[in-house]
Amino acid sequence: MSTKVPGNASRLDRLLGEHFDQLLPWKRRAEAFYYEKRAELAGESDYETVREYYDRAISARGRLGDREAAIDLGLRLAGLAHENGDLATARNHYERVVELHARRENASEALDALEPMLDILDAEGADDELSQWWGHALMILGKAEPGEVSNERRDELLRQYADQIHSEDSAGRLYGFALQRFLADEEEPGVDLLDATWERREVVREQVGQFRVVLAAGVGRVAHAEIADRDVDREETLELVADHREKLSDAATTLFEHLYEGETDADPEDLKTGVGPQNEAELRDVEAEVFGRFLAELD
Repeated sequence: MSTKVPGNASRLDRLLGEHFDQLLPWKRRAEAFYYEKRAELAGESDYETVREYYDRAISARGRLGDREAAIDLGLRLAGLAHENGDLATARNHYERVVELHARRENASEALDALEPMLDILDAEGADDELSQWWGHALMILGKAEPGEVSNERRDELLRQYADQIHSEDSAGRLYGFALQRFLADEEEPGVDLLDATWERREVVREQVGQFRVVLAAGVGRVAHAEIADRDVDREETLELVADHREKLSDAATTLFEHLYEGETDADPEDLKTGVGPQNEAELRDVEAEVFGRFLAELD
């Protein structure tokens, strides 16, 4: 018995084969649209069904390479999961959205997903994970293009970080952002971050590198307090720094000498490195520029 396919069917098979690459994406788009509509029709009262269909829609959009739609659906599902107490699902989708935006260097959009995830971790008391994801948040914040993240949002994030994370690593991060704020002539947030760095002296061990940062923050905040006529624990701070002055950088040593001994032979202009808020620079160069400015104002 012959198994040969009739001619018409054979031509149809060839036609389908030739256009398979175009038909498959169309099929997946139809599936994604169907799943999205089913999720919407299920309504907020049937969360399990909504989650199932949004998961399918996200998967279909991912196979299509439609990142924007997959991200939008992921945020929708994460928000619904958060509202319904399904924190594991919420975290999973927030993390995925953060990673997608971070790869494309979309700082503001990555933070949109990071902020609610940080709230979840804080509420759960997941301190180690909270610290880890705050590290990601500050890295994204530090790499953001000028103007991509508003000053208000940036400062609020840094305030939250200072309130929630009291670790040795946090001292270096806060100090770096403090110097950047002074470099940009934003004194108020700069002072707050110097204060937060100095507060870490209670948790930073003397033998680790971050202790030098804490000492430098103490010198900086005393210097700025004298410039701005602000009350700080001047004597206590300088006495603690004096006990460890060998750990200070050259710029911090010069500023400390002026504050503690009343004079220094250094010229403020010799400290300044000329770096500005838009420049990529090493921390020591930013510190030298800011402390050079402090010394000039004190003179």
